[in-house]
Amino acid sequence: MQQRFLAPLFLTLSSSSLSSVLGFQLRPPQTTYSSPSRVFLSASTSSTTDTLTDTEVQTLFNLLADSTLLYDPSRGTCCRNRCSGCTYLDPAGNFLFDEYTTNNSEEDSRGWLAPYVNVDFGERIQTSKWSTLLFPPVSSDDCDDDNKAAKKKKEVERKEFTTLLEEQQLSSSSVSPLAIQALWNTLSPSVGYPRLTSTEIIRAIKGMEGAKSEMGGAVTYDTFAKNLLAAGDQIQQLGGLSDGDDESNVVDYDAMEKEELLGLCVERGMKTNFPKMKRIIIEELRFFDANGRQGKRHPVKNTLS
Repeated sequence: MQQRFLAPLFLTLSSSSLSSVLGFQLRPPQTTYSSPSRVFLSASTSSTTDTLTDTEVQTLFNLLADSTLLYDPSRGTCCRNRCSGCTYLDPAGNFLFDEYTTNNSEEDSRGWLAPYVNVDFGERIQTSKWSTLLFPPVSSDDCDDDNKAAKKKKEVERKEFTTLLEEQQLSSSSVSPLAIQALWNTLSPSVGYPRLTSTEIIRAIKGMEGAKSEMGGAVTYDTFAKNLLAAGDQIQQLGGLSDGDDESNVVDYDAMEKEELLGLCVERGMKTNFPKMKRIIIEELRFFDANGRQGKRHPVKNTLS
């Protein structure tokens, strides 16, 4: 139930030929690549869980989900300039929005993963719970007091992700390292990211199988559980988690130049008919490393599968 409120050709070329075509020297074939299913744990946090439990799924969902969801009926097309005759304004000139709450929804009584960082309808502003947890405000000695309060982290590293969850008093008995890694993979547009931005997490939420398009891509508990369990199963199928703190076999693609990344695609025998944007190339490489094959990109969701 909803209520409406008012408020303001590389495969056939030799290595030497490729070097002359691309204009750089290809590196020797790598024997190890980054693997999203492998999270390096300290000796005290070794994984002993083979499958995710309902308690783990519920605990993680409760940390990230909102009990109230605001939805923009314009789907982001409204310029918010209060144009005369705008269909997204009421007669008084206030912005229209839909509000969903767990109190008024029998089907989605556990809440939703919000498909946004925040929404602003003038008199009503709301920030998603997951963005508050994963991207807390940071202060800088070079900023004045006002700027300190307004500045937020732009990305979260993989290790920091675990720390932020642990700060919510998650004990090893309630949420296992496997569950945390499965959550990381689920919140990534494609598995294998060493760091995430809020924009990438939004893409992942909207791209989950079963996300509610009529609510802007919000994710219910059942959809979250299905995707999280699938991510956990994939990790186990690829060998599970590995103990140790040596990350020497993990490639930091973000630190590489675009030409070097294309060279790695060629080494793997991948087709390079995708857009030559660094972010896209890295996604293609990470998916290949995780699945042993090149992914197919969804024409609408822009995700790999």
